[in-house]
Amino acid sequence: DEAVRKAAWQKAAGQVRAFLDRGRDVAMVVLGDVSIYATYCSLMEILQGEGYATEMIPGVTSFSAIAARLGMSLTTMEEPLHILPASQSEQWAGLDLPGTKILMKSGRNLGPLMEELSRRGLLDRASLVANCGLPGEVVCRDLRKFSAPTGYYTTVIVKE
Repeated sequence: DEAVRKAAWQKAAGQVRAFLDRGRDVAMVVLGDVSIYATYCSLMEILQGEGYATEMIPGVTSFSAIAARLGMSLTTMEEPLHILPASQSEQWAGLDLPGTKILMKSGRNLGPLMEELSRRGLLDRASLVANCGLPGEVVCRDLRKFSAPTGYYTTVIVKE
């Protein structure tokens, strides 16, 4: 719900603002890169709009860490790379695009997503990592053999 999300961002911005107004610096640590599906960007826009200075420091994208964990290249010089939010099934139309597809935050929709991948004949080209680099990490190089539960930090990679 967009209204709930915006209210949460405003609340978080208020908490950050309380420190900034006392002359303190604030850092927000994110998993992955700060510019990709990160709450930081929403807070940054709010605080910048109020005149506060912000700075983004890049990190390693979660999908790059996942590709490294799987020991795979995401693309070649000729292949495009597509990043899709798997939490929104309407975005799954992107599975028709050429090249490698990265489906981020797949955990809540993993069952339906796996059914969609199977329907499209892509399940045999899909791999998964959940909680990459965290306790409880799960690595599956072949989704046809996967049945474990996963959580929010689940990413599926579909190679062309």
